[in-house]
Amino acid sequence: MALLDANRTVIDRLIAFVQQMPQENYQQPLSIFNGSSLGEHTRHIIEFYQCLMVQSSNGFVSYDLRERKSELQLNPLAAKAALQGIWSGLENLKLDKELVLEVNPHNQDTAPQQMTTNVARELHYLLDHAIHHMALIKIGVQITLPNLHLPADFGVAPSTIRSRTAVVG
Repeated sequence: MALLDANRTVIDRLIAFVQQMPQENYQQPLSIFNGSSLGEHTRHIIEFYQCLMVQSSNGFVSYDLRERKSELQLNPLAAKAALQGIWSGLENLKLDKELVLEVNPHNQDTAPQQMTTNVARELHYLLDHAIHHMALIKIGVQITLPNLHLPADFGVAPSTIRSRTAVVG
């Protein structure tokens, strides 16, 4: 299915990114990110996927319930292993499975709001979410490691790629 393939492509690109990252640059706080690091953005992407993969078996998902494992933001090899687990775990998801999404959009202790969704819709959200953070990662790489190669479409939405291709073609 195209949705799974698109998510796998994003995961492949993230794996290629972390494989090339020197650990000291991966975990370095960047002023352009208000002190967060390339590793923190990578961890954030990973943990959103992990939330869906683990929690969906119970019929719900809450991205607020991330584990926030520092190892994923400090060690590119740990991030690579987690990404490989996500890549292989995608095939076990039942795309039509209905879920309850719990969100708390407020910056205070209030009861989470709940809404109905499904695994396919959440995978689409995770794809967009990952691409957004990958665009930020690309900016950070261009500033800190300008010689590190990232594909031209790293962090670029599929619709933008299609639009650019249509204009050129």
